[in-house]
Amino acid sequence: MRAFVSVNIEDEALKKKIKEIAETIKDKESGISITKEENLHFTLKFLGEINEDQKNEIVKNLSKISLPSFDIHIKDLGVFPDFNFVRIIWIGGHSHELKQLAEEVDKSSRNIRSDEEFVPHLTIARVKFIKDKEGLKKRLNQFLNLDFGSYRVRKFYLMESTLLPQGPVYKPINEFNLF
Repeated sequence: MRAFVSVNIEDEALKKKIKEIAETIKDKESGISITKEENLHFTLKFLGEINEDQKNEIVKNLSKISLPSFDIHIKDLGVFPDFNFVRIIWIGGHSHELKQLAEEVDKSSRNIRSDEEFVPHLTIARVKFIKDKEGLKKRLNQFLNLDFGSYRVRKFYLMESTLLPQGPVYKPINEFNLF
């Protein structure tokens, strides 16, 4: 199974606001796909393909993480790799505790290497192609300093990712509570 560890956005009002911003940015661009509301999350670590034994070991290790619940300040719009070649549109997550949780998750799954540096972000849209590059830049610029306030994190998840032609489907395998 293809898996990752995440903090999922579970606040319906926040998800709705994020979707509205994503739809405004997309405008009429058919080459931009908006992240489904139920898929909004901060990836703590992408695990890739794991087998049942690896899954069981990861669940056991993640269960040992003991951290308090915390707030993430959700603000600022960004893109990967850069504004001249946009492929991912994201909103930032600012929290020392989120980075600490990502470090603990990484330590708990050391046997699965990840070359990706943890950059706390919510992917709100993916870009395949753009017809109006300047129009997209203008729409992005109007949201660069957006601020959704804080979001309380009380748990994190081991998630399964199934890739389908209509987009990925994410399913929680295990949830882990913070205290």
